Amino acid sequence: MARKDIFKFLEALNENNSKEWMDKNRSWYESAKGEVIDLFDPILESIKEVDPRIIQPNARKSISRINNNLMFHPDRPTYKDHFGVVFGYGRGLADFYVGLGLREIDVAGGLWHPDSEKLKKVRQEIDYEGKRLTEIIKSSAFQDTFELYKADALKTTPKGYAKDHEFIELLRLKSLAAFRQITRKDVYSNGFKDMIVESYMTLVPMLDFINTAITDE
Repeated sequence: MARKDIFKFLEALNENNSKEWMDKNRSWYESAKGEVIDLFDPILESIKEVDPRIIQPNARKSISRINNNLMFHPDRPTYKDHFGVVFGYGRGLADFYVGLGLREIDVAGGLWHPDSEKLKKVRQEIDYEGKRLTEIIKSSAFQDTFELYKADALKTTPKGYAKDHEFIELLRLKSLAAFRQITRKDVYSNGFKDMIVESYMTLVPMLDFINTAITDE
């Protein structure tokens, strides 16, 4: 199965993570990347039919670089152990992500580690419209599929907000994002496309909430 070749390549890369190995196996990398493109092109097409705001013209333009940024993270290996695919509405906005990795296969969306100005705007939106966000994340579709990313949440109270604020748990978040983990079996299944499209549609209300916060003056 072609989809299995994606993970076979990643396994080999993980065992031989060097530029020398990659240079020798560049055609294999391009073949595995091509399988990712073939997998996601129809998914992106279906998503764009229901949400034409997506700016990526095709899956090739949606794949993240497999090189790690060693300038800022010199301790990391030369290459990532996953293929990342990102769909979104523009640079700097909340977006949708699928990561096909060796250790984890993630479907996620939101705003990851925003700068202080964006985080301030998101918190203001939560302060004013927290009830709407609560309704989004407590919907049955969201609850059955996703969970909020809370790993880096503040343990204290963000400046300017009362510790007994109605939405204090949301205000403590430093990233407003949600994720679900799936399996290789899901990727190999005939239902993978529908799973990703449905996941995207479930996250759209949260993405819209975030993007309204960071783009409105």
